[in-house]
Amino acid sequence: PVFTGETVNLTCVIESYSDWRQRNGLSYDWRNDWTYYQTHEWRYEWYKGTDSVMLQTSDRYTVNRNTLTIRGATESDQDQYWCRGRRDKRPKSSQSSSK
Repeated sequence: PVFTGETVNLTCVIESYSDWRQRNGLSYDWRNDWTYYQTHEWRYEWYKGTDSVMLQTSDRYTVNRNTLTIRGATESDQDQYWCRGRRDKRPKSSQSSSK
């Protein structure tokens, strides 16, 4: 539950690289810390609603690494949110489930 006017932080959590690798039948080794790469190499996009409108940075919506901050929550913020992480290296993108 969130009350009107509160600040809300949503953190983007996408599947681990090893899960992605297994799902896609890849067998090469990955020896780096996934948490580092998830927060430092990925660019995050946030989407809202069943029509998946991409959120634009504004006074109320800001993205810092993998966290979306909604300031001054209103009733119109009540919805499903999901995120997509993108990077230049493999895997190039991965998507969260909606919450």
